[in-house]
Amino acid sequence: MSRRSRRIVPAGFVLTGAILFLASAGAPAAAALTGWVSAAADTLEAPVELPAPPVSVSAEPEVAPVAPLAPAAPVSGTAPMAAPTGYNAIADTLTVLVDYRAEAEITRDLQNATAEKALAERRVERFRMLARQAEARIEIKTSEIKSLDAEIDFAKTEKNESRRKELEGRKKFAGTEKELLERRRELRRREIDLAQAARAYHESVEKVCRVEMDLTAARRGRAAIPSTVDPGAAAEFRRLQTEAVKLEGKVLEAQVERAGKLKNVAQQEEQLGKVRRSVYESQLKVAQGAR
Repeated sequence: MSRRSRRIVPAGFVLTGAILFLASAGAPAAAALTGWVSAAADTLEAPVELPAPPVSVSAEPEVAPVAPLAPAAPVSGTAPMAAPTGYNAIADTLTVLVDYRAEAEITRDLQNATAEKALAERRVERFRMLARQAEARIEIKTSEIKSLDAEIDFAKTEKNESRRKELEGRKKFAGTEKELLERRRELRRREIDLAQAARAYHESVEKVCRVEMDLTAARRGRAAIPSTVDPGAAAEFRRLQTEAVKLEGKVLEAQVERAGKLKNVAQQEEQLGKVRRSVYESQLKVAQGAR
C-alpha cells in the first residue's frame, strides 16, 4: 500500500445514473446508450478507482528515545552484599623480612666482624695475663700480712707497744692494698668476660654475613632467569626460590642469635662498670692511707 488511501465505488451505481440521464435526453441518446451499455457490460463488476482526498505531507514529529531506566536500589536486608576485595599479604612489600643488601656491604661487615673478633681474642689473652699478675700480687700481699701478724705477736710478747702499733698500722694498710688487688683481680675477670662476650658477638655477626651472602647469591640467580616459559628455567626458578626462602629463615635465626649475644655484651659491660667503680673507691683509700 502507498501512503495515499484508495476509495472504491461499485460500477453498478455509475451505470444506473448514466441510463437515467440519457432517457431524459430522448431517442438519439438511447441509441448511443445501447452501445455504451454493451461496452460497459465487461466492466460492470470491476471496481472503479477514485482519487483519495489529499493527505497532509507535513513531517511527523520525531519521538525522542526513552532512556533506559536505572535499576532500582536494593532494599536493605533483601539484596546480597558485595564480597570485599581480598588482601594479598604475599604481595605486600613489608613481608620482605631480610633486606636486600649489596655484596660489597655484606663483605665489609664480614671483614670488620673478623677483625673485631681477632681483637677480642687478643684482649682475652691480655686480661688473662693481668688476672694472673693480680693473683700473684694478692698472694704476695697475703704473705706480707701473715709476716706482720707474726711480728705483732712478737712485739706483744716483748711488750713493745710502739713497735706493735707501728706493725698494726702497716698491717691495716696492707689489708687495704690487698682489697685493692682483689678488686683488680675481679676487674680482670670481668674484662675477660666482656672480651669473650664481644668475641661471641662478632662470631654471630660473621655467621649472619655468611648466610646473608648465600641468600644474596640465590636471589641474584633467581633474578637472572628472564622467563619461566621454558620448563627447565621454571624448575631452576622454583629451586632458587625454595633455597632463598630457606636461607631467609636461617638469616632471621642468626639475627636473633646475634641480638642475644649483643644483649650479653651489654650485661657484661654493666657488671664491668660496677667493678671499675669499686676499684676506683679502693684506689682512693690506698692513696689516702699512703699520705
